[in-house]
Amino acid sequence: MDDSSGISKKKSLKVNYTQTETPSSTENSSQAPNRQSREVQTDAHEIKENIFAEFDLDSLLNFLKRVTPLVCSVLERNSKSKAFDRYKLLSEADSTSISCLHVLEKSLSDEFCCSSISWNSVGTAIAAAYSSIDHVSWCEHNSSVDLWSLGRKDFDPKKPNLTLETDCCITCVSFHPELPAVIVAGKLNGEILLWDISREDDPLLASTEAAIFNHREPITGLHWMLQYGKQNKIEFASCSLDGKILLWSYEASTLKLNNGFVILAKQLPRNFQIKTRRENAEIGVTSMAINSEDRNIFVIGIEGGGIFQCLFDSLVVPSYASFSPIALKSPISMGFERHNGQVTAVQFSPFSRNVFLSAGTDGELRIYSLLQPKPLLILQLPNGGINTAQWSPIRPLVFSCVSNDGQFHMWDLKVDEKSPIESIPLTIEKSSGLSLQNNKKNPSLLATSCSDGTIQVWELSGSVLMVETGEELQLQALSKNID
Repeated sequence: MDDSSGISKKKSLKVNYTQTETPSSTENSSQAPNRQSREVQTDAHEIKENIFAEFDLDSLLNFLKRVTPLVCSVLERNSKSKAFDRYKLLSEADSTSISCLHVLEKSLSDEFCCSSISWNSVGTAIAAAYSSIDHVSWCEHNSSVDLWSLGRKDFDPKKPNLTLETDCCITCVSFHPELPAVIVAGKLNGEILLWDISREDDPLLASTEAAIFNHREPITGLHWMLQYGKQNKIEFASCSLDGKILLWSYEASTLKLNNGFVILAKQLPRNFQIKTRRENAEIGVTSMAINSEDRNIFVIGIEGGGIFQCLFDSLVVPSYASFSPIALKSPISMGFERHNGQVTAVQFSPFSRNVFLSAGTDGELRIYSLLQPKPLLILQLPNGGINTAQWSPIRPLVFSCVSNDGQFHMWDLKVDEKSPIESIPLTIEKSSGLSLQNNKKNPSLLATSCSDGTIQVWELSGSVLMVETGEELQLQALSKNID
């Protein structure tokens, strides 16, 4: 086909080919292994050793001979050590509200004990009197009254801050309730010493003479006579195993005898009669307490277990043959049901005029009322007699005691009227407890003394210091529970 334009419309095509290299590829496969667990148990094989292995017998004997004396000496020394007396394992710890704060002791021979203790009026120092345990005849021992000041920086429980030496055993000691430096002490031979420890050169103020009309037997009690309007006046009463109760005052650098009483066997009520060889035989006074509200009334415990209410204003003059510069009187006004053993302590309640506490070697604690002869309550220790007892100065229903078997007991009548709430051994060796004193200025402290010469200072806490409402009313109700 011709085209008038002369341009050919036919297109030409040409086929071309290109080729690339063939891509290389590979295939791999993987397989997870299968696992299985198996347990195998075998019997334990006990390997028995030959306990009878051969040894050198001569070498063993030589070793034992060499070390035995050394081991025995160490064991003996450890048995006498007091380093862990108050130590208690954590596993043995309990919820006790009483803990031992200090153990006071001095170097003493085995025959001496701490017979009496007393806190000073501000509650910072304690006095301890020492006496021999056994006296075959007249006392020839040199003894002392030692003082520890617990608040001083140089306080050392094994070294007293002051020692007052005496030429005879001391059976009783008492700080003045208002003058912190004044101390009175009674000897085994009946003499009385008065000190003022603020006088460093010569603290001895006065002493009684060895006269037939003074005490001639061991002093068993010293009690301060505080009168209204006569603060800081030094007056006190003393009682003794010679049956006398004497009243003293410090005047013109001497101890003046102002009044006196004597307990005679034939003056006792008929149901308290004691058989004696002499018609007018004296009956020893073992303890005494003065009423905190009525200073004319006092209570005494005598040999044989008798307890009597007495009056300082008594005018009854007994037929007494012994010479005396004053007319000795019979103070007894009423008798109470007796203990089955020696009366070791009597004390009036600080919270009730009519209620008082007594303790005896029969292991009984008794609560009496001045309004009836029979006890209101009798508490019995299972073991051991009681050497002393005291009311708490802040809790009307709490009192404590120490016993012959080395125990310190505390009662709370609001909790239990039959058993003590606390019973704690005084020492590891269970040495007999001899004395007990509450700290009236610091009621959380209490001190006891033992036959081994040590003094324990106890710290009270918890319920024994918490005064509950109604306690005083409960004590009053107990005192009115009269048959």
